[in-house]
Amino acid sequence: MGLETILIKLQDGGDSSIFSGMDWRSVAGFLPQSGVIIITDHNVRDIYGGDFPPFPVISVLPGEKSKSLETIAGIVEEMLKAGIGRDGFVLGIGGGVVCDIAGFVASVYMRGVRFGFVSTTLLSQVDASTGGKNGVNSKDAKNIIGVFNNPGFVICDQAMLKTLSDDEYRSGLSELVKTALIKDSGLLSLIEEHTEEIINRDTQTLATLIARAISIKAGIVESDMREKGERRLLNFGHTLGHAAELEYSVPHGKAVAWGMLQAMLFSVEKGFFKMEELERVSALFRRLQVLPVQSIDHEIVAGRIIYDKKRTGKEINFIFLENPGNAFSARVSLEELAGFLMKSGT
Repeated sequence: MGLETILIKLQDGGDSSIFSGMDWRSVAGFLPQSGVIIITDHNVRDIYGGDFPPFPVISVLPGEKSKSLETIAGIVEEMLKAGIGRDGFVLGIGGGVVCDIAGFVASVYMRGVRFGFVSTTLLSQVDASTGGKNGVNSKDAKNIIGVFNNPGFVICDQAMLKTLSDDEYRSGLSELVKTALIKDSGLLSLIEEHTEEIINRDTQTLATLIARAISIKAGIVESDMREKGERRLLNFGHTLGHAAELEYSVPHGKAVAWGMLQAMLFSVEKGFFKMEELERVSALFRRLQVLPVQSIDHEIVAGRIIYDKKRTGKEINFIFLENPGNAFSARVSLEELAGFLMKSGT
């Protein structure tokens, strides 16, 4: 498995380095000798805790429910007890939830301390740990409380993906497909050609695909750190997916896969996208087994989109597809989006 280093050069002068294919235990060489706090979840600690660097560990419950201000407050108290100062360092070892929590805590603790990630899930390696979005949820909205702040480094060790549950692993595949759909039709073809290797978690295949996806996202983040333009494309499938995720506790990637199918169907209805391409992507989703099993009530999802953070007044930035690899953002009224959902759910 070859090591690839992707550097995000930010307009504020800071850099963020992503190392794909690196042994995660190499993280010790990136840390200061003292003042480090490790944030992880119980599952990751049970599997990998014996090899953690020798620093205090704060472990949270796995899952979205830990992404709350209550969790943040508890972690802050633990950091104070551990004597972490302004020269401290937060190391998040985990998936998207842990990376969100660790990045958010590091950004607000004493008005900001340094931080980095060891990304342990496919979803976080492809998407969540890269790009500097760190947020927690309210009762009704996902990631509604957050900051933009990039980690100094992210280590993506594809060998760690072997320990994921099938459900967690398949959930992460949808973000890989999303990246291809919005920006790289060649990546989509590679995913289709190597479906069997992907399902079998072939480390070399995953390393190649993940590094390509990270490079795409890095380029987008460099040009639009604060989501004023091109970065909005990364939200493809998320407006409806987040609503389904919160309402039904569907794994993030599977909810987003459902949201992407709805967005493609909306694109077809508006004449932007071809039905045969939608059928092509639907077939890929079925082969990868990334779609949620339970049925989703479109009326309930329509009622939740008012809480989406991309909303402005009675409109929302919605991501459509023209072709695989070519997405665009357009303003859509909440009324029109809800009307489409109600019609597509009948």
